[in-house]
Amino acid sequence: MSASALPSPPFDLQVEKCILGSVLRDPNCMADVTAMVLAEDFYSPRHRDLFKIMIELEAQQQGRCDPLTVGHEVQRRNKEEELGGTDYMGECMMAVPSNAFLENHLKIVRDLSIRRALLKASESIQGSVFDGDADGDVEELVGQAEKAVFGVGERLVGKEMISVAELIDSNLDGLLSGEAKEESLKTGYYDLDEKSAFRPGDLVVLAARPGMGKTAFALNLLERVAVQDNKAVLMFSLEMPRDQLVVRLLSSLARVSHDSLRRHRLQANDRSRLTTAGSALRDTVIHVDDSSQPSLSQIRAKARRLKREGKLDLLIIDYLQLLQAKAESRQNEVSLISRTLKSIARDLEVPVLALAQLNRKAEDRSDHKPMLSDLRESGSIEQDADMVMMLMREDYYNETEENRDKAMLSIAKNRHGSTGEISLRFNKRFMRFENDDVHAQAIAPTASVTAFDDA
Repeated sequence: MSASALPSPPFDLQVEKCILGSVLRDPNCMADVTAMVLAEDFYSPRHRDLFKIMIELEAQQQGRCDPLTVGHEVQRRNKEEELGGTDYMGECMMAVPSNAFLENHLKIVRDLSIRRALLKASESIQGSVFDGDADGDVEELVGQAEKAVFGVGERLVGKEMISVAELIDSNLDGLLSGEAKEESLKTGYYDLDEKSAFRPGDLVVLAARPGMGKTAFALNLLERVAVQDNKAVLMFSLEMPRDQLVVRLLSSLARVSHDSLRRHRLQANDRSRLTTAGSALRDTVIHVDDSSQPSLSQIRAKARRLKREGKLDLLIIDYLQLLQAKAESRQNEVSLISRTLKSIARDLEVPVLALAQLNRKAEDRSDHKPMLSDLRESGSIEQDADMVMMLMREDYYNETEENRDKAMLSIAKNRHGSTGEISLRFNKRFMRFENDDVHAQAIAPTASVTAFDDA
């Protein structure tokens, strides 16, 4: 085939412009961009040189790639005519539909760059074959070809592969000495902590029927992790507005009746409790996103941003079935969602707590106890999750003196430990789950008591 008949190399200048525009619109995303693409991945020389300037500015100080700073640097180097100056940067910014698509754009540019590299490698291999001596060493030719192709694929291999010897060296000493790092987050629920829940990279599913208190329990976990353990939490609330979430948090933390707080019927000492609780929450690192339909890409991008800033130790999704993704069927859609959430947990090395609805089968049973098969719409939730917790309150169906305020958290699946049932107590006034023991029943009598005193 003649050189003139060869197809043009694959590239997409519009997507390259979108990546540059995303950085100019939000300089804080530059770290995400450089983690996935190189300057050489840009096909256009103009785009490549602009990106090199951005890399240098980012190296000097994080977040410097705003339009004015980049434009000034282009002008200082006398490259306005070559790179387009501020007019072209404005064009790049206008090309970006939303930064939520940045991850997709990065993958496109990286993949197209790898395709071009493969074409170049194949041309090199063909040249070696045609130009070489007919009686030359074929094994050497094959070796050169392998080296050329494998060199292109090296970027896709990354650092995922590691030898067992390295793993032994990094883990055995800590295990033998008893000084191995405890990775799981502490929730303050004693029996749950014994199950080694909420480890970095874990997908934890909290499932229940409506009305059992899934959101209340998730907020209790958030409150305990953020206030007691000073960890950073991001919560996506697809069902409940952020103002209502804050009211619930204040009610639980201050031990002020949720109904009284909502109706503005406060008792004499309620205000001091609320002020103390507000101060405690104000000092935490909690972020709430109440977008009604965030995409999986948006969730990943926002979580990654906080993780990069050192402000993410736990990600909460309320709730899984309200998320959407493009798929042929609802079952495939939920499967894609659960796999993506697991991927986010592993990539960011944080636990992800995803709330989920159960179907009505549990209500048809005499004891109303939920089972793994009750997870709605897809068995992949059970498959992808490292831990599945199922919450049930018998007094919701038939309240008696024996079951009043009692709750059962069933650990139906646990990759890191045992399964079983955990007894809790639910205080309806404060929307608060407590440890089920004699020390966990009383409500804190004064506002000066810390938020997590179960006595």
